[in-house]
Amino acid sequence: MKQNIIGIVGVIIAFISLALPWWWARGPSVFGTSYTYVSIYPYQATVSDAGTAVTGQLDIWYGWAAFALIVVGGLLGIAGCLIQGARRILSVGGVLALLSIIVFAAGLQNELSNKLVLPWWSTVGLFSSGTYLGFNYTTYLSFGFWLALVGAIIMLAASLRKPQSVSVAPPTPAPVSPTPTPA
Repeated sequence: MKQNIIGIVGVIIAFISLALPWWWARGPSVFGTSYTYVSIYPYQATVSDAGTAVTGQLDIWYGWAAFALIVVGGLLGIAGCLIQGARRILSVGGVLALLSIIVFAAGLQNELSNKLVLPWWSTVGLFSSGTYLGFNYTTYLSFGFWLALVGAIIMLAASLRKPQSVSVAPPTPAPVSPTPTPA
């Protein structure tokens, strides 16, 4: 049995992405004396203001949907890598991992457009920067998001790769030496 090592690498990268934030923001503090940091993982959002961490104040339905999609995609990816001739299962896993980042990005952008959690969020998008009350703010999709994308691409590429068949030629018979004929 030959495993698809490239596909397994893609699955591992997709699972590692869950341990890292997918979106990050740094902006002016509500109190105006320091900065507010926001990091959103697929399963948790953390807002830290003036050194006080507050967890779970944001509605991250899109994060949980992305989390479920990437976990199911990763499990299908593992199955597709270990089962002989199951490239379609691996490709479905890659598509689900890709769908997870699309759901996350679209859901987050929708939440940022519709809800003002902090005053400076009125102009915040997936990628943005600017100034509010003399403080600079910056937002971007972070390492976890990009690793999930890389993992999905690797799984899809591994599913397209044809398994290499090793053909063994039958052994050639040894030449028979002619026996001398008596003269």
